[in-house]
Amino acid sequence: MRLHALQPTMKSNTRHSIQVATTGPLPVGLDDYPELTRTTGTLPGKYTIKIDPEAQGVVHPVRRQPAALRNKILEKLQEMVKDGYITKVNQPTEWVSSMVAAVRNGKIRICIDPSDLNKVIKREHYPMRTIEEVVSAIPGAKVFSVLDAKSGFLQIELDEASSFLTTFNTPIGRFRWLRLPFGLKCAPEIFQRIMDEMLEGISGAISVMDDILIAAPSVPEHDEILRKVIQRATSYNLSLNFDKCHVKQSSVPYVGHLITADGLKADPAKIEAVKSMPTPRDKDGVRRFLGFVTYLSKFLPNLSEVDAPLRQLLKTDVEFAWQPAQQQAFDTLKDMCTESPVLQFFDPSKSVEIFCDASSNGLGAVLLQDSHPIAFSSRSLTDTETRYAQIEKEMLSI
Repeated sequence: MRLHALQPTMKSNTRHSIQVATTGPLPVGLDDYPELTRTTGTLPGKYTIKIDPEAQGVVHPVRRQPAALRNKILEKLQEMVKDGYITKVNQPTEWVSSMVAAVRNGKIRICIDPSDLNKVIKREHYPMRTIEEVVSAIPGAKVFSVLDAKSGFLQIELDEASSFLTTFNTPIGRFRWLRLPFGLKCAPEIFQRIMDEMLEGISGAISVMDDILIAAPSVPEHDEILRKVIQRATSYNLSLNFDKCHVKQSSVPYVGHLITADGLKADPAKIEAVKSMPTPRDKDGVRRFLGFVTYLSKFLPNLSEVDAPLRQLLKTDVEFAWQPAQQQAFDTLKDMCTESPVLQFFDPSKSVEIFCDASSNGLGAVLLQDSHPIAFSSRSLTDTETRYAQIEKEMLSI
């Protein structure tokens, strides 16, 4: 590994071309597994929600629902009973959460607000995977598939005691969940653990929650991995949403990013969101803009230096005043997001170079292999650090 305290000139990434199937029937025998499209899968075992034994139950009253949604809510509750997601409760329960009816694209989604229950749930603290961990596990990959687990959490059954903990109030009485509902703070890590167990031993397959990624250097290798994943999913009674699956492609959307044969790219939708944001008119507007930009920070070199004029406006003792320096930073950040580079996949067999730099406002670094960026990192300096000598700032960046 070589370490440099300089900012390098970035070279463009080499383009790869690979012929893969992107349309037509699902390849590699997916049509041979109709059970994967069942309404709801049932993963092995029943989960037990563990809570603090000293906790006192909390009962919430029924929340008022808009009159215009009442019939749709009743229909949805009846549908969920029929599908085996919930069941009626006619006995006293110590815990009762409020129902939340979320409307999206004209469809009703029944959720609960388990905020009090969440305070006493004992979590497993199973590690959640990041996109950085994903891309570091697929060096040299050129062919990809993403399989979407249908209604992920609802494929996990609850034991009876846990089911009663999830009781919730509705306009037509109380119900309890028979399957793991969205909103419980333990749900994501439970599902992640089960997915990891399901994919154990299958090299080239990795998941982040309900999105299973298959990645391989060639089509034959990809197809073999995909077969193994489908067979394992079948044995686990996992159901997939084929409408959201992307099979055997040279680039796939994955957890807010775009994984391609060239490397990791920013999600085009998020880039467009930044481009379309209006000039901030107050501090809240600055925060919103910087929030979007921060999500793309891994693709933006020297971010802490460029966004310094905007961050200056967020200080408590600074009055909002949009000046040319802020406008220039705003425009530059939009351009940087639009032209964000492709981050090449890390290859552990290759040497690594790290370039570090320091300015009056921030620190920056880039990790390179074969002169291609693997990752960018930056942060602003604290008030104390801004008073360091330049040589001290350079050492701090290292």
